[in-house]
Amino acid sequence: MHPGGVGIRVALLSAGVAVLLAWQATAQLLLTGRVQLVPSESRIEFFVRDNRGGFWGRATEMEGVGVVRQTGERAYTADVQVRVPARSVTTGLGLRDAQMHRTQLVSERFPFLTFEGTVTSDRVRVAQAFPARVQGRLTLRGVTREVSFQAGITPLPEGFRGKGEFEIRMSEFGIPIPRFFVFVAEDPVRITVDLVFRR
Repeated sequence: MHPGGVGIRVALLSAGVAVLLAWQATAQLLLTGRVQLVPSESRIEFFVRDNRGGFWGRATEMEGVGVVRQTGERAYTADVQVRVPARSVTTGLGLRDAQMHRTQLVSERFPFLTFEGTVTSDRVRVAQAFPARVQGRLTLRGVTREVSFQAGITPLPEGFRGKGEFEIRMSEFGIPIPRFFVFVAEDPVRITVDLVFRR
């Protein structure tokens, strides 16, 4: 073989290795771009303590979108919007639900509960759950408050799952403390989210 041919091959190989290393350094660990909330795979629940132990509730309908972008080697940020029809929130008890929609949520006047915020992490992993910080604005009954909490993010085929929980106080949103017969609720509400987004 001509010595010049060997040199050309070595140069091409070196260039290929350099390109591969550069690609690995900036390779995406998660998908980026627009993703859609999948209601059938997602849950939003809440728990309210009262003088008899407490009660659970959940949203039966929801919609949302996210836009994911890579901001560093293992850092990602997602802008997220989630909207829940107020009428879809239920505690499983018709009389209590009627009072909740009439007095606490005032669902006819404020038909949606909304969240707009960001999910950020600089410890993204390829095939394992990793921690993230959620910060944003929650609007209930026409009142908006800042919320923040830790979440766990799990990569999925063509998407991801986010789980977390946080606490709000009804009084901060101007919501009257529920009273239902002999049941008197406490002010804090524990909200649990388990949301799946896919491309």
